Amino acid sequence: MRTFSFIISAFLACTTNLFAQDSLPKIYPDVYGLRIGIDVVKASRNFWDKDYKGLEFNADYRYNKKWYLAAEAGFEDKFKEDDQLSFTTTGMFLKLGAERNFHQNWLDMDNLIYVGGRYGLSYHNQTLHSYRVNTGNAYFDEEMQYPELKSTGLMAHWLELVVGIKVEVANNLYVGMNARLKGLIYQTQPEGFENLYYPGFGQKFSGNIGVGFGYTVSYMIPFKKKFNTVNTDRTLIRK
Repeated sequence: MRTFSFIISAFLACTTNLFAQDSLPKIYPDVYGLRIGIDVVKASRNFWDKDYKGLEFNADYRYNKKWYLAAEAGFEDKFKEDDQLSFTTTGMFLKLGAERNFHQNWLDMDNLIYVGGRYGLSYHNQTLHSYRVNTGNAYFDEEMQYPELKSTGLMAHWLELVVGIKVEVANNLYVGMNARLKGLIYQTQPEGFENLYYPGFGQKFSGNIGVGFGYTVSYMIPFKKKFNTVNTDRTLIRK
């Protein structure tokens, strides 16, 4: 009987100790730092698209628990040819903005599901190599002209709506993807021609609208940590 009582007492003591450990608050850090990366779509395109050269770097900085300051910068050199015309656009671009993380991370996870915006601008040159002229006569073929008309110092300004994700796949290493809806708000037109491609913006569709997507790889340079304490039921005690 005494042996049975001892076993029961020991079992209750162990169980109580386990529950006490499970109910202890856990401490985990929110990491604040600068994340720097590259758009792998533009980088890889240099190898499989002979008519394209370009590169885009991206960065974001965690301003507070939900908001990040963000930027992208780079250059593009794009040659385009079809039945009606051929041209080359080359130049640099810069995009500045912010994004809000809507993902609720658990403990030390640091993933993002975000929505944000950008203000973009480009400084570029454009060369019209050839274009086809409609003669207006059904008995004669359209004439191809080769003016090699170059326009320099062109500018474009636009706004972007950005939706994306970033996932930490290793310590401070992230992969991400994003989709963008873009709208031109200002541009300078080349002489005797129209802008059809803008560095950083891409191809323009009707109504000054553009779309885009990207895949990124980035690395976080941590600057500081803010520690949070939570119960095991995910109730936040202290931030």
